[in-house]
Amino acid sequence: MFMFRSRKTNLTKRLVKARKRRGNEARRPTEEEAEMSVINLLKKLHERQLEMLFRAVDTRGQDPSNCVLLPRTHNEEPHVLFCQTWRWPDLRKGSELRRLPMCKSPRDLVYDCCNPYHWSRLLQPEIPPPPYSRIDMDQLKPEERAPSEVPLVCRDSYPGSLTTNGDSVNPLEWCKLAYWELSSRVGPHFPVETPAVNVFGDVSHPDGFSLETLAQHSFSPPKSVEKTRCKIGLGVTLSREGDCVWVYNRSDHPIFVNSLTLEDSNYHIPTRVPAEHCLCVYDPHKAAQHNGWSYNHPEIGPVDPNSIGISFVKGWGQKYSRRQITSCPCWLEILLAPCR
Repeated sequence: MFMFRSRKTNLTKRLVKARKRRGNEARRPTEEEAEMSVINLLKKLHERQLEMLFRAVDTRGQDPSNCVLLPRTHNEEPHVLFCQTWRWPDLRKGSELRRLPMCKSPRDLVYDCCNPYHWSRLLQPEIPPPPYSRIDMDQLKPEERAPSEVPLVCRDSYPGSLTTNGDSVNPLEWCKLAYWELSSRVGPHFPVETPAVNVFGDVSHPDGFSLETLAQHSFSPPKSVEKTRCKIGLGVTLSREGDCVWVYNRSDHPIFVNSLTLEDSNYHIPTRVPAEHCLCVYDPHKAAQHNGWSYNHPEIGPVDPNSIGISFVKGWGQKYSRRQITSCPCWLEILLAPCR
């Protein structure tokens, strides 16, 4: 019994020590109260739960471990407090969070998953940056062009459900992934059938799509590509949720997303998604507002509303030295099923 209590006490102390604070500010009474609330919640956890929580915190999500469940209370959401403690000290409320697809606990009114690395922070709207220029198709060889980059034929129908209107050979396949280094596609398309897929930068994570493995097909990539790829780490999780597609940035660096349903009516603007944040990158209802599947812009020509581009670490546009996504070292193209 004594050893059991000592183990729990040691884990609790280590977790409290690992908490994050707001910059170098002196501790405030509210922070002391929050710390006591955290300690009281930790006391309710079993030793096995404390071990899982510590593993997730200690590895900073490299090993997210399993769900850590605690009962909800009327005046407190435990998962919000834990996320404030170990990830985002400036987090204000639960509506700023979204559960990662890896989290297996049900959404109910009784228990909360309090593993802070089972949650992502919702990207808040901001003033858009200056417009950018889309891909210059003349820079790509015909055999390197992805299906979304060939001229589009206008259709009389609007984008439909990702689960019902796909023209893919496999009815379970809702998208294909294409990995690009600068203006060259690397490796074959990767079909996605599961509701969610992880895209990692290296091969240390077996349950997903490894860019490092694909890069073995690339001959002598520039140093900028290798340097950028090394920073991708946990990369992103792509998730089909209803008819929408969400991207969860799990890396330590920002990603930049290009999607027709994210752009305003006048410009095509890549959206910066900071580390540990998430965003809905495809909404069929917004895509339908662009009057069919072929959307023409006088400067860039036809645009496929069912193609999404994601650049890792490096952005592009008028704010950057890279004006086009084909100048970005490592980027991903998501080819959604409805337009195939």
